[in-house]
Amino acid sequence: MDQSDDKPQFTMTRLRIVTVEPEMNENQMALHQTLGGLCAFLTSADLANFLFTEMFRELSGEGNPWAIYEVGVYLDHTKTVEIIPVHDGITIADPQMSGTIPEHIQIVREEVRMAELIQIWHDGVMNG
Repeated sequence: MDQSDDKPQFTMTRLRIVTVEPEMNENQMALHQTLGGLCAFLTSADLANFLFTEMFRELSGEGNPWAIYEVGVYLDHTKTVEIIPVHDGITIADPQMSGTIPEHIQIVREEVRMAELIQIWHDGVMNG
């Protein structure tokens, strides 16, 4: 896809808190608050890079998942997947069952694979 117009492809926001929020330091709290709003990413690689940063992994913690995030298509906010940080990777779940994510749910442990899956999902829902 041509990104010469610099429009983002993806949005991300915190969808819901599923259990008690862990104690957070100042940096974690700032990121937590930022993710409560709508964040935009130019490419799937940008989004995947963010998901695998130390900063996001520290916010997610090592225990059970406590927050679920929603990634959406920038041009159509009704097209979404859920992102759930887990101790050994990141779960991507497609509650809309678009058929673009194998078995509608995958645990991803590598940034490159996350970028691929998110791009396949994006292209599938936008062209389907």
